[in-house]
Amino acid sequence: MDTEKLRKLHQLKEEGILSESEFQQEKQKLLNEEQAAARSTQLVETNDLNQYAMFMHLSLLLGLVFPWVGFIVPIVLWLMKKENSYINQQGRIVVNWLISSLIYSAIGMVLLLVLIGIAVLAAVAICTVVFAIVGAMKAREGEVWAYPLSIKFFKVDTL
Repeated sequence: MDTEKLRKLHQLKEEGILSESEFQQEKQKLLNEEQAAARSTQLVETNDLNQYAMFMHLSLLLGLVFPWVGFIVPIVLWLMKKENSYINQQGRIVVNWLISSLIYSAIGMVLLLVLIGIAVLAAVAICTVVFAIVGAMKAREGEVWAYPLSIKFFKVDTL
């Protein structure tokens, strides 16, 4: 709160330059400006968190090109801002899918012996792309969306 401006307003009222109603109007304008500035700051912080969560989801796509990087980057992004509840929920969703896709890929590798594994591995890759993109779009809008087919290793509170 800008107490200096408020003091000046009060002083003008005390000196008789401003009437009580003018003082109240100016005081309300001052308070409204500060509230608008606070809302603007909060909106910027929310947008930054939404964008961060979006990048966390999209970092899963790195795993299709660089498998270990695509596994490590989402976890590191999650752990860096885990104290924020929104980022924590988004990180849990991403890590749940990482672990689930590892399990599904391992099953696909075993099933390569009977040629069905090729379809399983392709399905896991397609699901990773689709889930990462949809999850990123939802995160950008501030929504928490748990990936379908994801095993819930970490509890996720979806709305």
